[in-house]
Amino acid sequence: MNRIITKWTIASIVVFAIISCAVDETTDTFASFETKKDVNFDVVISKDGRIGTRADGGYDNLVTESDQEAKLDPNKPFGLMGIDPNNNSILINNERVLERSGIRAATFNSKSWHSAETILLSAYYPHVEETEFLSGNRAYIIPYRPEDTKAGPLVSMPVQRSTSYLDVIPLVFRHITNDIGFRICDITYDPALQGHIRIRKLSAHNVATEGYYIDSLGNNGGRWVQRAICDELEVFKGNARVGVGTENELFVGSDNLVSERRLSSRYYSIPDEIKMGKQYIEVVFDVDAFDYNGQHMKELKNQVQLFPIYGVLPGNSYICGKQYTFHLGLDLGTLYQPIEFSATVGDWNNSYAVDMNSVWGENKIYEDNDFF
Repeated sequence: MNRIITKWTIASIVVFAIISCAVDETTDTFASFETKKDVNFDVVISKDGRIGTRADGGYDNLVTESDQEAKLDPNKPFGLMGIDPNNNSILINNERVLERSGIRAATFNSKSWHSAETILLSAYYPHVEETEFLSGNRAYIIPYRPEDTKAGPLVSMPVQRSTSYLDVIPLVFRHITNDIGFRICDITYDPALQGHIRIRKLSAHNVATEGYYIDSLGNNGGRWVQRAICDELEVFKGNARVGVGTENELFVGSDNLVSERRLSSRYYSIPDEIKMGKQYIEVVFDVDAFDYNGQHMKELKNQVQLFPIYGVLPGNSYICGKQYTFHLGLDLGTLYQPIEFSATVGDWNNSYAVDMNSVWGENKIYEDNDFF
């Protein structure tokens, strides 16, 4: 009797151990296969979101040199939103996607995706702390604060993929703010008065830096809803002599005047309606002492000129995704009169084909209709 009990006990233990191992292995395999998805992101920044991805044929022909220069800050994550396109349920909600060793990647817990065959994805840069999804409109609200706007906000075109094939997701980002900068020169007509101006400071006033962007997952579009918060932004502070003539016009850097736009001081702003008496540019400059018609002209310090933007741009509004370069011409012959002011509108990081000799005196806007 004792021998039979011993055999039965041993056999039961062995069977139980085998079943236990089988259950554990099945559970581990299920967990790793069903609830975790590692996804890499192939990121491109384009003018209008219509270019191909790195995996497409002819990629190099579709992306301009300036597009390739545009990069996300590797230290800043972008945010990701994903929904089930069949019922608009949220599958990914404001996920942070970081860059590691040059690759943007994330691991998602897909346990709740068991009934979703496809996923509709959209990304936004930089990542923000909180977004709001509008299920009825298939859109989401991204609140951008001034510190977010400084990074140059971007959104991607929506991408729909099968939930079974999410190894690499192509994301084509587009700009949703304006990139603004300045060029300056001395346009004084009288040669005896030329070459005496030194710029000390340049500031932009009432720049829209905070707002809500509503991005649509359905029609590849979006729009800004502004908040009543604007800032004064300092663009330049230094002591730089201003070149004479439009042929010597230079970009305004942070503390010097520079010949290349990539070295200039620029800022991002939320597209805004320009109102009379609201947005303006302030330039502070000195005039060196000089002799004129036998008379010694004393040095002038901290001369101030205010340039209203109202009436300069078509429709008195900025176009989302455009780059603007304002041209300032300083004229000692009319020191206390409004300085001539014009703007160039064009692609982000693209060179302009502008006839600078025709700018002054006509106050025209020169526009390249392609988005940057």
